[in-house]
Amino acid sequence: MQADMAPALSNGFHSETGPARSLCGQAGQWEQTEAGRLTSTVEWAVNAAMADADSPLSLGKNVGLAVVSEKYLANYPLHSEEERILSPRACPRKRVEFALGRTAAHFALKQINPEKTGPVFRGPGGEPLWGDGIIGSITHCFPWSSAVVVKGSHRFAVGVDLESMKRMQGTDISHLVCRDAELDWVRHGDFHERLTMIFSAKEAVYKAFYPLCRRYIDFKEVELTWFPEQNRFQAEFLQPLSPDFPQGQACAVHCLRYSEMVFSCALHQFQ
Repeated sequence: MQADMAPALSNGFHSETGPARSLCGQAGQWEQTEAGRLTSTVEWAVNAAMADADSPLSLGKNVGLAVVSEKYLANYPLHSEEERILSPRACPRKRVEFALGRTAAHFALKQINPEKTGPVFRGPGGEPLWGDGIIGSITHCFPWSSAVVVKGSHRFAVGVDLESMKRMQGTDISHLVCRDAELDWVRHGDFHERLTMIFSAKEAVYKAFYPLCRRYIDFKEVELTWFPEQNRFQAEFLQPLSPDFPQGQACAVHCLRYSEMVFSCALHQFQ
């Protein structure tokens, strides 16, 4: 499982609401409306994930989330250290997405740590490095980007992902992404919607658990079962990720559609 499987499938998105979690007032009316709706989608999924994990987490206290659009970049420049992360040969679209992600990350971080001002670096697997005691995840779905961060890195894993159904329509990757039972579920409903849900949920799982195992996680190492009453998948690991996370372990992945996009949030609390 990898986040940049192909340019056409590499997206991301996240959100935020309320005065402390929204940048809507600095954009036009359309951006305000769209940001508010994306925020509601993300907040719902994150809140549902926290409740399902039976965790003591709460938004604004030890969980921060933010959503930004391209309109915000002029007012929120990158740290100089962050500017050096990207290759000089990176295309303009890649640079914008990276800047959007880091902008969202900084706004999310300030909700749980107002004194946080340093750069968010990148690890060898492309993962953001948040600093001691913090975990998080970033996703992009141009022109939007979102970040979710959590205090308590020794107790939690978190991954978020936003995918575009329109992009998924261009390529049938079901044979790469789905196990047999998942493929049967995909084919007995709206094919592109369900395939996008499977892909997005597995991307969220990858982002959540890569920091734990530090290795490639194949799409088919995880099997998803959909629970429609709760808008979530149950993700079962068919291979051990680490000595502390053996085969057969499971986590919930909450998944919600907004317009032509699907947002997924995997939040796991370790015992």
